[in-house]
Amino acid sequence: MTTQLRDYQLKMLQDLSRAWKRNRSVMVQMPTGTGKTVLLAEVIRDQLKMDNGQSRSGCAQILVVAHRRELLEQIRHTLAAFGLSEKDVRVESIQRLSKHVDETDFHPSLVVVDEAHHALANTYRMLWDRWPDARFLGLTATPCRLNHAPFTDLFQKLLQSWSIQKFIDEGWLSDFEYVSAAPGSESLRRIASLTKRGADGDFQTKEMATVMDVPASIEHLYKTYRHFADGKKGIVYAIDRQHAAHIADYYQEHGVKCAVIDAKTPEENRRALVAAYREGGLSVLVNVDIFSEGFDCPEVELIQLARPTLSLSKYLQQVGRGMRISKDKGYVLILDNVGLYQTFGLPTEERDWRRLFYGEGRPGASSGKGAQRYVVLDDDRQEKELVNLEMVRIKKGGRRGAGLEIILKDGRYGICNNGHVTCPARFKEIVRLKDTSGYYAAGIYNGNLSGQYVEFASLIDRKGVDLGLKLFRDVVWKDGYFYSSYKPRGYRQGDRFWYVYWDPKGNCYYDEDPEFRVTAGVEVAYAYAHFNPDDFCLKLRCSTGKVSPRFRPQEIFYNRHIIVANNYLIVKKDHNHAYAICAYLEDSVLVRSEDRTGFQQIMGNGKKGTFYYHLPQGASRILDQRSLGVNRFAE
Repeated sequence: MTTQLRDYQLKMLQDLSRAWKRNRSVMVQMPTGTGKTVLLAEVIRDQLKMDNGQSRSGCAQILVVAHRRELLEQIRHTLAAFGLSEKDVRVESIQRLSKHVDETDFHPSLVVVDEAHHALANTYRMLWDRWPDARFLGLTATPCRLNHAPFTDLFQKLLQSWSIQKFIDEGWLSDFEYVSAAPGSESLRRIASLTKRGADGDFQTKEMATVMDVPASIEHLYKTYRHFADGKKGIVYAIDRQHAAHIADYYQEHGVKCAVIDAKTPEENRRALVAAYREGGLSVLVNVDIFSEGFDCPEVELIQLARPTLSLSKYLQQVGRGMRISKDKGYVLILDNVGLYQTFGLPTEERDWRRLFYGEGRPGASSGKGAQRYVVLDDDRQEKELVNLEMVRIKKGGRRGAGLEIILKDGRYGICNNGHVTCPARFKEIVRLKDTSGYYAAGIYNGNLSGQYVEFASLIDRKGVDLGLKLFRDVVWKDGYFYSSYKPRGYRQGDRFWYVYWDPKGNCYYDEDPEFRVTAGVEVAYAYAHFNPDDFCLKLRCSTGKVSPRFRPQEIFYNRHIIVANNYLIVKKDHNHAYAICAYLEDSVLVRSEDRTGFQQIMGNGKKGTFYYHLPQGASRILDQRSLGVNRFAE
């Protein structure tokens, strides 16, 4: 069998050749599903050409080491398809070699360690010691260890391939949709209770099973499968054999063609089940780690994560089983029922594998307690059923500079803008607003009004900033202002509603429905009482700064220079500010402001505190007119 190397495979082959000139031992990182085995076959061919087909002892010249039976079978099958015989390549398990390495009589020129992230110094070092003249190649999708230790005890250099996102963009990996357990959900509360660790540093299997292998949890797995993935060809990752059997039994009882595969399934039965799965006789295979590595079925449309883990490698290996491209598959659905997104993010999250290789980074949270990150929601698709199932759709590309996004942490909602949190997660819900309002969303929170539980709303602007308002939940944009009302509990016909109006231009609340008119060149809000339209009051509306207190029509006095309304002053050349009058003098007024904006031009000194404003010539009669209670005077 011959194959045309893809551009990234060809580049990796060239980089590897250069790296071996200075390093005896090199690790290669390539995401799951991007053809590491194809690269391996080409490396072996090149090594055989270099050796001129001559073995040193009449035995195989190349040694390939893996840690699981399933991987050994796949490697042997692939190498045979490439015309590489067992006379040239010997494929062995690390377990067998560790027991019989002193009995081996061959001297390979190249030793390849597949899934090299499993390579531990104490177990694998004997390969380096046994064959000091051989080259070493480690292949992995995830060069990181759960204990954060470096790989430099075995490998001298790391060669890193493209990111998963670039492989998707280039069409070499399948796109995906991600649905996760919601922060604060029952599933995550169960996982947060896990405290014990196994020998490998991951969650202890027995405790996981005690907490997760319960009827309510398994029923929830099934409900989410039916809602999001009904009929899709899927793989479910379970905690242990008993958990897998319980899941499969429940799915079968509810009409899903399902079977269990684990390490103890006889080889003949396993092949038959995989064949039935490929041919459509089975829809779902429930497994215990057996498909984390080495399983190649591009038709997989669903990955359902039913077991928590602290291992980034395990997470990416599991979701990677569904990201191989297939002709009739538009995308793979990742159904994360255990909230691994909370710890590791999306599969496409940018990761500095070089730092992890050298033991300088952290691949994930060190414990499973609580939500460790914000969840960026695909907020246009949070349908009611999804919320009822305590699941959320995760936005692809979240926290990567995609503008305004709704985030979720510890069961509360907030906003981030271009990856930066601008509104901390404090709301129980965030409701998108129509674009015509000029505001992004309304944040819903609980409060108390006259002894009654009330859902209030604040507004979030187009920069993602919470304005800290106190409106009622159902906010409506109407003619330049926001309208909200609340029906009291136990409402009876004739009872009064509570109303709150907020004018964004004047940054002002009203208890009544406002109408905005231009009076004397300045906008005035006429607020009408609901039960008596003839009873109304006014406020001056400025685009910035404070708005005047309420006043009656007879309390406004103006000419072409200034307006005075209920002891507030507006200078017409500075319509954006209203200044509180604290005293009237013979030809001037004293005004007070805590904001110095505008005073530089008006007052000439720019300081905070109390300032004189000298009335323009011919305007001082406003004081006399004010005392007479009239609202017009000769200029």
